Amino acid sequence: MDDFRDTSTVVDVLGVVGPGGIICLTGVSTGGHPLNFDIGQANRNVVLENNVVFGSVNANLRHWLAGADALARADPDWLSALITRRVAFADFADALKPGPHDVKVVLDLTV
Repeated sequence: MDDFRDTSTVVDVLGVVGPGGIICLTGVSTGGHPLNFDIGQANRNVVLENNVVFGSVNANLRHWLAGADALARADPDWLSALITRRVAFADFADALKPGPHDVKVVLDLTV
């Protein structure tokens, strides 16, 4: 299937999912194909009809191992800098409030 049809399929599905519907996207399009699509209306439909749209990575074991290897070789200081805030589990609501410098906020279950 070419990229344009892949992209328009996502648009089609967003337009026909019923209330309480769930859409799982298991692939990505390369983009670069303009579409006449009202993303604001789609967003309102998803929110007001309690829909769920989520994605799933289809990587195989080779890809997973390559990612784990890359993380194992990464600079520990760089990796730790990605976690910009740690929030105690008891204060989980604070983790949902975006900070101006947040990259990754994690719940700390040890405090």
